[in-house]
Order: sequence, then C-alpha cells, then structure tokens
Amino acid sequence: MSDQELIGHKDQLAKLLQSGKAAEHDLCVAAALVKEAIRRSIGYLLHNEQLEGGCEMISGKVAEMKTGEGKTLASLIPLFWFAAQGRGVHMITANPYLAERDYLQAAKVMQLLGITVGLNRAELTADEKQAAYSCDVTYGTWSEFGFDYLRDHLVDEPDKRVQRGLACAIIDEIDSILIDEARTPIVIASKSRSAPDLWHICNRFVRGLREGTDYECDYETNQVSFSDRCISRVEAIFQIDNLFDPEHVSFYHALLQCLRAHVLMRADRDYLIAEGKVGIIDAYTGRVLEGREFGDGLQQAIEMKEGLELSEETLTHASISVQKYFSLYAQLSGMSGTLQDAKEELLHIYGLEVAPIRTHKPVMRVDAPDLVFATREAKLSRLVQDIAALQDKGVPVLIGTVTVQQSEQLAERLSRAGLSFQLLNARTEQEEVDIISGAGELSKITIATNMAGRGADIRLADGVAQRGGLHVIGLERNESRRIDLQLCGRSGRQGDPGRSQFYISLEDELFQRFARDEAERWQSNWRWGEDGVSSKELLEFADRVQQRAEQHMYAIRSLLFRLDSVTHRQREWFYASRDELLLTDRIESALQRSVEQWMDQCTLRLCPPERMVEEWKLRQLGQEFRLEGLHADPEMTTGKMAEQLRLLWEPGWARFVEQQELQTWRRGWRLRCLRQLDQYWMEHMEQLAMIRQGIHFRALESRDLVQVYEEEAYRLHTLFVRRYHRFIAKAVIREQESRAALLQGTA
Repeated sequence: MSDQELIGHKDQLAKLLQSGKAAEHDLCVAAALVKEAIRRSIGYLLHNEQLEGGCEMISGKVAEMKTGEGKTLASLIPLFWFAAQGRGVHMITANPYLAERDYLQAAKVMQLLGITVGLNRAELTADEKQAAYSCDVTYGTWSEFGFDYLRDHLVDEPDKRVQRGLACAIIDEIDSILIDEARTPIVIASKSRSAPDLWHICNRFVRGLREGTDYECDYETNQVSFSDRCISRVEAIFQIDNLFDPEHVSFYHALLQCLRAHVLMRADRDYLIAEGKVGIIDAYTGRVLEGREFGDGLQQAIEMKEGLELSEETLTHASISVQKYFSLYAQLSGMSGTLQDAKEELLHIYGLEVAPIRTHKPVMRVDAPDLVFATREAKLSRLVQDIAALQDKGVPVLIGTVTVQQSEQLAERLSRAGLSFQLLNARTEQEEVDIISGAGELSKITIATNMAGRGADIRLADGVAQRGGLHVIGLERNESRRIDLQLCGRSGRQGDPGRSQFYISLEDELFQRFARDEAERWQSNWRWGEDGVSSKELLEFADRVQQRAEQHMYAIRSLLFRLDSVTHRQREWFYASRDELLLTDRIESALQRSVEQWMDQCTLRLCPPERMVEEWKLRQLGQEFRLEGLHADPEMTTGKMAEQLRLLWEPGWARFVEQQELQTWRRGWRLRCLRQLDQYWMEHMEQLAMIRQGIHFRALESRDLVQVYEEEAYRLHTLFVRRYHRFIAKAVIREQESRAALLQGTA
C-alpha cells in the first residue's frame, strides 16, 4: 500500500469506531497499520509480544512488559486506536524529557496514519496549550496534565480553558505515577507573606523539646505529636485556655510544623540547602524538585530551623489527589515492567486489571538471595570489596540506593577505595540517560537512586555477556518489593545474561521504621559473623517487614483517596458553581439566588420556628434588606415570612436591573462573584488541609477517620457556602441602596 492508502484505511476505521460499529477484526487492522507505520518511519519491526501488549491496553488493561521489551512502541497501538475515536488521547509520562523524546518518535509514526500529535509543556502559553490539546494525541507529564485541569477550573473566561475533556489516558510507568506519586497531591498555590514572629517563637520553643517527655514520634507513620505535659506547658507559657480552640489553630499548626522540621526532616536527605534556599529532594530520583516547595508551612519551619530568610507561605488555590484526577478519565490504561505486586491496588482504586506479557526472549538473569548483615558498617565494607572484585573482572555494576544520602555515602567509600564510578543524582534527564545507557560497559560502576522512569535501556558492550552480564546490587530494600524489582529488571534485558542481589542490614531504614525492636533482638542474637548471610529465617523476617511496609503505605494511599473523595464532592460543587457563573448570560439570576439564600438564613435566625410570632424580630429583618412593610399574624410560619420577604424585594430588584447597562454590569458582577467564590474556596481548602494533616490524631476517638473528616468537611463547607451567599447578598443590597440614593439626589 502507498502511504495515502494507509491513511484511507485509518479514515475507514475512524468511521467505524465513531459510529460504534467496530468489530474484533478491526483491532487487528489497527495493530497492523501501526506496525507498518513504525516499520516505514523508523525501520523497526514490532514483535508479537509488543502487539499483544498494545492490544491488551486497547481492552482497558495495563500491560506488564519487562524492561527492554519495547513498551513505548507498543503504546502506539492503543494511542492510534483511541485517537481514531476523535475524543483526544493523553499520553502521560514520568518526566518532561521522556515526554519530548516519545513525542518526537510518535509524531513520525502517526504522521503516516493521518494522526496529529502535540506536546504539552509547562512553559507553553494558553494558546499553545490549546493547540497541543486540540491534537488527536497529546504527550506530557502527569503533573502538567493535572495542573491544567485545576487551572481550567479557575479561569475567568470560558475560552481561556485549554483541555477539551478527560476522555482517554495511557500512562507509561503506570505504577510509579498512580501508586508511588499518589501520596503527593497536585496543587496550584500562590504566595502570602509569612508571620516571622510566629515562626520564630514556635521554632525557639520546639528546639528544647525531648522525645518521650515532650513529644512522641511514630517512626512507622513518620508523624509527631505533643505530649499532654507539653500541651499544658504551652498553654501556661502563652496564656492559652485551650490550645485546640479554633482561634488558636494557626499557632498550633505552626508549632506542629516546627516540631516536624526538627524531628522528621533531615538536610541532604529530605531537602537541600543551596544559595540560601531550601529545595525538596525527590527521594525516588535524587533530583531537587525545581520550583517546588514544602506546603502547609513546613517550608517556613525548615527555613527557621536552618536560620535562613523566611520565604512567603504557600496558599492553596486548588488541589486534587493523583488517584482522584486519573479516576476522572473515561478510559485509562498503561504499562510498566513491575505490576504484579501492585495489581490489587490498581484494581481496587482504579478498576484496572493487569495483563502480564511474556518476554520476547527467555530471562537469563540470576536473582541471588539477599545478603543480610547485622550492621550497616559490615554491609558497606563487604559491598566495597565485592564491587572492587567485579570491576577487576570487567563486570559492569549498577548499584541502586533508596535515598540520595545513601548514594553519596557509598560514593565517598568507593572514592576512598580508589574505585572510579558514575553517580546518578540531581542531574538533567538527558545526562541521566547518557549515564544509564553506558552502564553496561566493561568495568563500569554506576550508582543511582531509584531506576523507574529513567527512560533508557542498558545495553551490554562487547565482551560483557561473556563475563556474566550486568551485575545489579540493591543497597537496601525499598518500602515496596515492586521498586526492588524495577532495579533488578535493569539487568537481563532481551535474553542478556545478568545477576542481581540485595545487600541489607538490620540497621537499614526499613527495619528501623517498621520493626525496630525485632531488628534489635536479631542483632543481639547475631551468630553469623561479619561477611553477611542468606539465612532462611533472616530472609523470611526481611520479607515480613517489607510486606508490613507495603501494607502501611497502601493504607496511607487508601486513606488519602477516601479523604479526597469527600473533598471531591465539594470540589464538584465549587466547579459547578463556577461554571454556572462563567457560562450564564443572566448573572442577575445567580445574584438573586444568593439574596434569597441569605433571606432564608436571616429569617431562620430572626424569626425562628420555635419562638412565638410576637418574639420575632421583624424590624431587624426588614432593616437587613432595606425593606418596610413586613407583618406577621399569629398563624404565620417562618417559611411564609421568608416568602413575604422575597415578594417585597423582587419588584425593586427587577426595576434596578432594568436601569443597568447590562453588558458592562453583568461582566463586572461575574468577575466579582468569581473572585469572591475563589477567595472563600481557597480559605476553605486551607482549613481542610489542616484537618487532614492532624486527622491521624483523631484515631484516639475510636471512630472511622473518613467519617470524622466528612463531618468536619461538611460543617466547613456549609459555612463556606453561607459566607459566599451572605457576601454577595450584602453587596447587591448595598448597590441597590447606593443607586436609589443617587437617583433620589438627582431628582
């Protein structure tokens, strides 16, 4: 077929898909078209396992394809299928480098099939983003898609929105994005001036506190809390009757964040100080997250702890959890190399089934049992010896660490031993790809923090296969076995030989957080010497602790998802209210509803049904709305009084609206209502964030935490809605009164 005939086939398929008449055979046609377009554009012939993975994604499953199996090209099959349906497809990646790299490749292939491809980048203007989203396929990072969703719901004109709906998403490294990133919400924020005196006082107070006496630290959940003794001391020093009263929420919040900064946050592990600024270290990649700050005042608490200039505080305008955002897509699928250990969570939270795809060639990698050591020092000593021996034999070694701090400590030891190495921390994505791509060369030693989403295969240089292939070493077990397997999967791609092994000690973070007492007992009864051991009982203990960590982290993600589901119902109310203001041609109807809402509230307060009619405050009610003539007979009800109030007000309101130059007046009020709604929503979000942050303390009440949060959130939302209607109603009545006074003065 000619290239034009390929496009003709695509057009026929698109008609069938858009009419809902596509059959199973048409899926084979789609796969064949993509396979041929890839062959013609980049000279690569898809193998059967790639076709199988692509077709499983079309069916709505996530494909488990091992590292080096060609997942990126396989994803072009579902991309084409869903793009042909005409609703737009979001191809979601872990970082901007991968998004641009894969976009350039996909554009070549899809051009042969008449499919348009766009790239969504953070630096694009609104017009450029609209152009990217108008394409059949749009590439970009998960965070940028989420930010655009939130920004679209904060615009003041409908035509400023950039997305055209959440129809379909295909996610690369889906477990890393939907699970590992799920603890951090997508947030749009602004800056507000910090209160330096407050942070200074709180920082000075927590500096002298002692664990066990003044505060408790739960290392498993990474939470801190003040003791009753300390709370009494705070109340006495600062002359506060009750620290937990709503009026003291900001003070308590700052105290708690300062305690977190001192006890839980460590320099060079959780954050980096450079040029007088605090930067967040991504524990998974080792990169400093550019343009990101700790939220909820933790940034200011760390700055005060480190003696730095206090930055402006971050105020949340909009946020959404990763789980909730991706659950909004009508169609969701994706791919990764390590999904079996995540399949229950993917099914429970997202309704996604995992489809394991066999490897194109048998896996020849040998996964050796872990070597267990009593102490970290013994582990590192043995590790350096083994790495030196492997380098002498010409075997390339990839060492995976859990944190940046571990990478740097190991690098220092290797330097002292006279070993040359590459350290993969806090580099640009392109530099990382270059380093990873060369990790399979003879005698090469590479140290990296987390290997997911790096976007490069490790190909063995000549002579390496004969030496046993790439040797992968894990310096410590991660909180999830799935992340360990991501590291192991870097060796043994496409039938290559290779080997993997983890070196773990009872002093590792995993054991100290989730099994400290048990680890100390093992240490006190240690009988295996300094060289490490692969004892069955020790390995079973390590497995139990890792499973405990996995269950704990899953519980946290599940709780966050349930909490954000509560928030999302309020978010939907907010978005619907904004859309009504944005899209209505008659803003006066919305204003009238606000006045009527405030009338109902005032009538209920001043003319309560439980009071006799003679006790009602009719004069005060009339003054509130600048109305005269309210009256009540003994049979009057509160509802009828509210109706009387509306009937008295409506004629004057109708005359007032008729006197306006409507186009200008409506636009002014629309912007005013949007600004006020956004302001109150932002304040509401801050209050919800404070409740979420302290929700684990409510476990002492022996109640379901989600139910507690739902009750608090409902109470705050009712207050938020009431405040908004009250503000608008009073502003409308003031404008009516000013207009009447102006007309009277003119007369």
